[in-house]
Amino acid sequence: MSNAFSQVDEARSAWLGGKLQPKTFGLDWVTQQWLYFLDNMPAPLRAEQLGSLDQAYGLTRSQNAEIEHSWLVLVIRNDYQPSYARLEQYLTTVGRRKLIAPLYVELMKSPSGSAFAQRVYAKARPVITRKRWPRSTRS
Repeated sequence: MSNAFSQVDEARSAWLGGKLQPKTFGLDWVTQQWLYFLDNMPAPLRAEQLGSLDQAYGLTRSQNAEIEHSWLVLVIRNDYQPSYARLEQYLTTVGRRKLIAPLYVELMKSPSGSAFAQRVYAKARPVITRKRWPRSTRS
């Protein structure tokens, strides 16, 4: 494992153990380090933990779709409701299947997530259809 990822593991462990506060790590990380940090979080996390990360790093409104995707997976797995409005917006505006399909899969693992996924998909499907095909090719 590279030194860059070892540093991420150390930061994650220290943060989870309460020994490191947000904004004291990750400021110089590249996308791959953030993905590694988020994708290797243990479950479950407390709402306070997710809130502190989001407040410090703006993960719910990340300008990087890959980082935001990994963050939203954590949001779903931990039922972090403060980010669900953005999750809905993300699912209705991001057209990259590789980013949205795993979110729907995660949502379908719980009854409340399933209801949310079905509601959002019903809303998103017409938008996605309009974006992909010109009106003249649709029946």
